[in-house]
Amino acid sequence: MTRYADVVIVGGGVTGASLAYHLTLRGVRRVVVLERRFLAAGGTGRSVGVIRQLYPTPEATRMVVRSLAVFREFAERVGAPSGFVASGVLIAVPAALADRLEGALARQRALGARVERLAPDAVGRVDGRLDPGDAAALLWEPDAGYADPAAVTAGFAAAARRRGARIEQGAEVVGILRAGDRVAGVVTATGERIAAPLVVNAAGLWARDVARLAGLDLPIVVGRHPVIVLERDPDFGPPHPVYLDLAGGAYLRPETGGLTLAGALTEDETRHPMDPAQLGSEVGLEEATPRLARAARALPRLGEARVRRGYAGAFDITPDWMPILDETPLAGFWVAAGMSGHGFKLAPAIGEMLAARLTGATPPVSPAPFRLDRFAAGARPGATLVASYLG
Repeated sequence: MTRYADVVIVGGGVTGASLAYHLTLRGVRRVVVLERRFLAAGGTGRSVGVIRQLYPTPEATRMVVRSLAVFREFAERVGAPSGFVASGVLIAVPAALADRLEGALARQRALGARVERLAPDAVGRVDGRLDPGDAAALLWEPDAGYADPAAVTAGFAAAARRRGARIEQGAEVVGILRAGDRVAGVVTATGERIAAPLVVNAAGLWARDVARLAGLDLPIVVGRHPVIVLERDPDFGPPHPVYLDLAGGAYLRPETGGLTLAGALTEDETRHPMDPAQLGSEVGLEEATPRLARAARALPRLGEARVRRGYAGAFDITPDWMPILDETPLAGFWVAAGMSGHGFKLAPAIGEMLAARLTGATPPVSPAPFRLDRFAAGARPGATLVASYLG
């Protein structure tokens, strides 16, 4: 049996759901999202959901500013809650990167972000419980914060469905159909064929596997990213802001119920490849201990916190730690993957950009930095997540 679609999206994470929604806004009705398990079952569901605006390029900055506006007005725009909390985001910048900060500030402000540079001894203006350590400067984004990745995914998917898209869970893609040098559709695990002139690989941690079904390889490594869940002591007081300590190598994200999500910014996840099937597995004491020490240095009161649990998150990482948002050499077969830890915060703008490109419109942000062919001559060996803040 064969059915027909205008666009098939492989993957029901936040990227696929956002793209489906934005395609329906552009009048595309036969949109089919195929998710092998359930919505947000992959990396999206294990994302900590931080939304910061500091990026080293105008294009990425413009995208996250546009995305933050969507998160802040998600109920009005999409018709569902996003769980957005404007906690503010404080970023501690080490001396090695401080000389790039003024240029980044100017770029952020020019693109509409409200941001302020603070001296380390002014940390009390934000939260006196934080310790800037060896930071040379602090960057304060009062309008930024975090949101709920699963809620955002469900909201985009529900809105897309109301506009005519089909969101199918438990539908694994096992084959890519070709007609000469063009994509022609997909085959599911049940043997069903869905014919379509456009197929988008938004499979996240499994994107490289999906690309191989089309005879293509993607420069993506799945890297392990442990997250520790801490229960703050009862006398902690009001929640802290999101704190991204580039100097000390830790991040802290408040959560409801008196919890904090803690992780590392100095790990090179590409050196710790992970089978995506291990997503969500328990993190042992050996992995947790150094992350707890960094968290307590950044916010000493967390030295009194209780560890609730730890779990393995994961990033799908490209050589320059930026996404691939482009058509492949197989005409009509597109990639929206390699998010490198940025996928959730950029998801609204990614869906908007790709929907424009797939329908022949001019995208609101230049797609040039996200081309697949940028890796043909190699791309920034040794790049890390921290480099995606200030280059």
